[in-house]
Amino acid sequence: MRPLSVRAKLMLLYLLVTLTGLVLFGLISFGALQYALIQGKKAHLQGREERLIRLLEDNHTKGVTASLDEQLRNYAMVTHEGNLFRIRHADGTALYPRAALYPAATRGDDPLTSSPDLKSCDEPRVATVLFDHQPVLVLCHAISLQGESVRLYLGGSTEEQFEILRLYRKALLLVMPGLILLSTACGYFLSRRALKPVDRMTRAALGIGIGNLSERLPIPAAKDEVQQLAVAWNQLLARLEAAVSRLTRFSADTSHDLRTSITVMLATAQLSLHRTHRSEMEYRDDLGKIVTECRTAASLLDALLSIVRSDNFMHEASFRPIDLAALVIESCRRVEDLAEANGILLDWHLPKEKVWIEGDALLLQRLLGILLDNAIRYTPEHGEIRAEVAVVGSEAVVTIRDSGIGMSEDVRQQVFDRFYQADLRERKTQAGSGLGLSIARWIAEAHRAEITVESSPLKGSIFQTKFPMPVGLLALEHKEQSIG
Repeated sequence: MRPLSVRAKLMLLYLLVTLTGLVLFGLISFGALQYALIQGKKAHLQGREERLIRLLEDNHTKGVTASLDEQLRNYAMVTHEGNLFRIRHADGTALYPRAALYPAATRGDDPLTSSPDLKSCDEPRVATVLFDHQPVLVLCHAISLQGESVRLYLGGSTEEQFEILRLYRKALLLVMPGLILLSTACGYFLSRRALKPVDRMTRAALGIGIGNLSERLPIPAAKDEVQQLAVAWNQLLARLEAAVSRLTRFSADTSHDLRTSITVMLATAQLSLHRTHRSEMEYRDDLGKIVTECRTAASLLDALLSIVRSDNFMHEASFRPIDLAALVIESCRRVEDLAEANGILLDWHLPKEKVWIEGDALLLQRLLGILLDNAIRYTPEHGEIRAEVAVVGSEAVVTIRDSGIGMSEDVRQQVFDRFYQADLRERKTQAGSGLGLSIARWIAEAHRAEITVESSPLKGSIFQTKFPMPVGLLALEHKEQSIG
């Protein structure tokens, strides 16, 4: 079954809510009308009872000589629905009407007096019975009549009330389909109007491609969820545009660097092949140039491969306990010749005891190598680089300080972004790939570590990486300290 669209779902929901409201309104209003009609009829019967008692009292006061039976008969003759009028003695025998006049009214199966709901009439009670196939509301009340306790039964036909209810029910059944159709049309109109901004956004989104990422979705004027969605999508497009721009720039730079390296290697090799009678030293110089260019291209391709594999890193890394201080010493010794060649003093400061963390040794060497290489790249001759390891609470902190050219606040905010290359005119070497610090960041994140940088222009930079120390390794470190 094909799933419904959002517009259809909204219309059906509006129809369901409207239909539910109409049904509840019909039931409640019908019940309220029925209750009001019955209460009105009940009040009418109570009024007839009061008028009867008042009539008999007035006749007694005036000294009317007619018998009680005659007075009741006269009352029944001039009263509406006088045939629905009964009086019984306490023992249930008929007081009015007499058997001689109305034999059926004195039998035990008289519908007006035989209802089970009217057995006890100490307090006024009402019940609906069928009398001559017509619904009749009967009021039963125990009263005192000429000093005798009797039960008075007054009936009133409810045919008129039930006719009103039937007409009202028919009106509801006739009006409700029209209201349902009207609500369906209103639901369709409202859903179209509510989703009109979404339609505009959809058409605009379909027109946005890789070639026109600067386009933005229209933002509705109403401050609602649709506006928030449009703003969020525009922010996403802005980030995507910036990422694509950096990627395009990086691709162009990478293509240029690779083409340059390949051109140099090809030219050097061709020149060596065409020249004759060359010395061994000249051949070694040419091979040295080719090796240098191969290393440059390999370094760039390795960085690209690391970025591609970064999303699958957690499935490939092998974590085990590592002595962080020993790892820092090893990493510093790998680049100390490079630092010395650039006239830079490389030093390290480590604690006496071992500092244990859990991680992948090769990847952590890569992280430290990136930070040290970055420090060497941007530190001028006669500068100083210092590597430090310290334990702060439950964290092991590696700090790489340099006295290099530093960076501005704008550069510091973006220095860990992929493919970001700051325009630093003071740097000593050619531009990098913009991948090193990005790789360092995802290696740190994969080790649940936090990498930060503090820097100011011409005042050097401080890179800090804070590694969490597992509880078991903390206990091992404390044990070694106590033994020492």
